[in-house]
Amino acid sequence: MDFIRVAILMIHPILALALIWAFMKQRSWRREREGLRGDERTSALNEHEKSGNRIMAYLIFVISIAFIAQIVEAIISGQSNEQALKQLIPNHYHGWAGILALALMGSLWYLGRKTSSLRREGENIAKTRDLHGRLGDVMAVLVIIHAFLGFLYLLQII
Repeated sequence: MDFIRVAILMIHPILALALIWAFMKQRSWRREREGLRGDERTSALNEHEKSGNRIMAYLIFVISIAFIAQIVEAIISGQSNEQALKQLIPNHYHGWAGILALALMGSLWYLGRKTSSLRREGENIAKTRDLHGRLGDVMAVLVIIHAFLGFLYLLQII
């Protein structure tokens, strides 16, 4: 496989590593929030919410890059436009798990937004906050598995 094709296929994993780092850093909020009070807590909470919104947008970007890289690689390898578009349908577990991750991360993001909304309205946030945290824990494990499968898939295609 030539350098250009490898470079195109490597864009997604490199961006995904940055996303994984941001996601794991975001999860540290659960530990950090315990020692914060007053304005410091409010400021940290606002940053946590902003970071969650950025991570969700970045996830969509990284997944889009994966699809674009597959199409570009198919075109460079001389496949027809129809064959290149067929590359959009994942043919391996890593690809399908990425789509599942988008749905789960969307749920995580939604729960975070709902918790924030309930907090602003003065409602009880315990249930949604805890569910948001538990889903974040599950997602952390799935992210590591997904990254490992992606690494194996990358070894297979390169």
